[in-house]
Amino acid sequence: MLALLLAAGCLPQAAAKADGGVISIGSGAELLELAQSCSLDAWSQGKWVELTADISLEGVDFSPIPIFGGVFDGNGHTISGLSLEGNDCPAGLVGILQAGGEIQNLHVTGRVTPSGDADTLGGLVGINHGTIAGCTVQGTVRGSSRVGGLAGVNEAGGQIVNCSFAGTVTGEHYVGGVVGENYGALIQCGNDGAVNTTEIDAGTAAIDGAVELVTGRYHGL
Repeated sequence: MLALLLAAGCLPQAAAKADGGVISIGSGAELLELAQSCSLDAWSQGKWVELTADISLEGVDFSPIPIFGGVFDGNGHTISGLSLEGNDCPAGLVGILQAGGEIQNLHVTGRVTPSGDADTLGGLVGINHGTIAGCTVQGTVRGSSRVGGLAGVNEAGGQIVNCSFAGTVTGEHYVGGVVGENYGALIQCGNDGAVNTTEIDAGTAAIDGAVELVTGRYHGL
């Protein structure tokens, strides 16, 4: 079933890759340029972005990729040193992953700790309408509400498949190691992180283990 889900989700985007439109990213400067280009809703749709190397964002004044609707293929590479401390929201490496958009085979380490009472935050994506597959996040995510290690919100139609988080997630409402608030599907995802360990006394918990298949709404996992 998992293979069928992944195959069905990737067919339209695979066709897009065959048609060209591949964008290779191999440095922090190129990733920053991509983020700036994605300020328009439709710019990334039909495009295939692939990493050609591990990328460090140490010392790079990086803001989230605002909205993404193509395929972002990490090719097993790592983006390290992500540091988001401004007031962007939704925020993550990607603010909003559109329906039909995909992020796959990507590893991210760093911090998403905006100032103030920011909400809808994830280590990878703020709001997910698309598919996230084969990704890991390690680090710290902190906000007020809808805060997750992978995604702040997984919307109806969103899928997070074979992904995991390790680190610390802190918030006040709708907080989880994988996602803060879920309306879509989680398939074979695991959380090895600690949730609400420092700032919120009530409901403090460390959650370990894996989710085989979860659909519908839940508040934090």
